[in-house]
Amino acid sequence: MNASEKRILKLALILFTIGLLFRYLPWGLPSIESFEVGDDIVVANTSSPASEIALLPAMAGVDSRADSGAGVVLTLDKVSDSAALAPMEKFPRKPKKVVSFPLHINTASAEDLCALKGVGPKLAEKIIVHRNTFGLFKGASDLKKVHGIGKKKLEMMLQFIIFD
Repeated sequence: MNASEKRILKLALILFTIGLLFRYLPWGLPSIESFEVGDDIVVANTSSPASEIALLPAMAGVDSRADSGAGVVLTLDKVSDSAALAPMEKFPRKPKKVVSFPLHINTASAEDLCALKGVGPKLAEKIIVHRNTFGLFKGASDLKKVHGIGKKKLEMMLQFIIFD
């Protein structure tokens, strides 16, 4: 065993020992297994609890009360709807385009083709490029000539498409 391997072994033993100390010594550290929704959370070292936590009740439905000057006790009741929906307001989702089946393969756009099972944006572009290059699809054999469409994928697609 060389010197670098010895250092790594020493570091692993030290970290293992520290982990055992934090796990089994009664220091009052909360563990994930023992915390439940509705339990009190004690925030220590707070000099002015009313001013520092004034925003929390409005944001997340938090009940706060002073704990004899030693800190602040927070009880999480529930998260309000406005706090839960705030991230969604920043990035609203685009509504998905409704596609009616059967789909006309010779007039469908790339978004319409992506609605088919097994067809992604790249394959949809390949279908459109093949349609523009070689002309309209007359049957399943023409569609099978597109690179990326095999026998199984063609069988899945034929249920949802029609040839004009």
